[in-house]
Amino acid sequence: MNPELLRNLWLQFSLQRVIAAPLILGAIVALISFGTSTDWSSIAWAANGGFFLIAYLWGARRAVNVLADEIASGTWDGQRMSSIGPWTMAWGKIFGGTAYTWYCAGICLVAYIIAEIKLGNSNELLLELSLQMTGALLVQAVALLLALVMVGKGRRLGRRSIAFAQGAAVLIGFFGVSHLLLPSIGLHLASGLAQSVTWFGLNLPFEQFVLLTQCLFLAWVLVGVYRLMASELQVPQGPWVWTLFSVFLIAYYQGFAVLGNDSGPSLRWASALVVAVILYYVAIFAQSHDIIRYRWLLHHNRRGALGGVWTLAPLWAPSLVIAVIVAASLRYSAPIAALAEPELQGLLSLQHVVDPRHMTTALILFMVRDLGIVLLLNFAQRPKAPDLTAVLYLIVLYGVGGGLAIVLGAYRLLPWFVPGAGGNGLLVMLAPLIEVLAVFALLWRRWTAQGRALQPQPAA
Repeated sequence: MNPELLRNLWLQFSLQRVIAAPLILGAIVALISFGTSTDWSSIAWAANGGFFLIAYLWGARRAVNVLADEIASGTWDGQRMSSIGPWTMAWGKIFGGTAYTWYCAGICLVAYIIAEIKLGNSNELLLELSLQMTGALLVQAVALLLALVMVGKGRRLGRRSIAFAQGAAVLIGFFGVSHLLLPSIGLHLASGLAQSVTWFGLNLPFEQFVLLTQCLFLAWVLVGVYRLMASELQVPQGPWVWTLFSVFLIAYYQGFAVLGNDSGPSLRWASALVVAVILYYVAIFAQSHDIIRYRWLLHHNRRGALGGVWTLAPLWAPSLVIAVIVAASLRYSAPIAALAEPELQGLLSLQHVVDPRHMTTALILFMVRDLGIVLLLNFAQRPKAPDLTAVLYLIVLYGVGGGLAIVLGAYRLLPWFVPGAGGNGLLVMLAPLIEVLAVFALLWRRWTAQGRALQPQPAA
């Protein structure tokens, strides 16, 4: 058996805990049963809510704590140096660390199944159980993924980090189960808004589409957990999985586009560009930027060692390439008239955009500038929260600077703060280019200064 899984099972399943779970949960079900005159709908509602609390909230916290406890007890470094492979370590933690929560959640599922059968709702029971279980697995996997991301960036898994990973994972998973929980309290929100979903021309029932989406993203999250675990265990790897995931996510959202014959291509490329830009910034902030790693990258590049270059390539590199390809396709393949849809035209006029095609070039330049800012802060001699500082700088540049320009009516200054905005087509592209040159000039100075600091000092 997987040694990591077996170790977690021994740690969690004591005789007392095995006996206590069915007794406590059974007593709660009995209390509800006798208190509501054996109303099976109340039992089904309570069991469904209990599953959510245990599998989603507690399960997400356990998925983070399975790694946080190892770091706090000082055994994580020993595990990293063991002979256990990354996949064995990954699924041993995600399934072994949450095994007891699934034991408790399974008791709730049994009560829920019995109540639904008594109520005569057994037709859709298999679909609902599949939705609940895949959703809970997705939440737990995302929680472990976020914990590994924070560990990889050198962050300590304290209470705030654990709460953030748990909350973000539950928030992601909540949208997948909201159509199950909300109808129980009379708020048929999710499935009430859309009974079916049109995706790539296929008209799918809402619940079936949610199940398909949860299964697809669960598979990708598990792959991501494996890759991050492999990185922690110092297994060489390149960014090809991130590249494939980026292409998948762009294709996934392309399925929702309901477009006309003339405006279809331009709006498809526009939606693809939005996804590509978001993935680019996720890649920037999800990975650490160690100056030594970048020096090794350039060293392998000078030697022509393409294998070493690919292994050390940062995640933002393929994301930037994808964004440039999509932006170029939007700029040169789509007619300008197609970009003037009523909704899009109103938004562009509100932002004082001169030419939507110039906006794509300006957007790429702003993305490169933001990358330079992040690298500049991370390449400091003693960086202190460089990513948080970079986020604050970007908020000031985009939000405060652009907002002040709009409030004061200084629309000629907008090209310096908002991609594609302003009254001068040349300045729209020239302003971010000047910013890119200025930021990378500062980055080059810091790079060379750090290089001189790394050189051995001559003997006295």
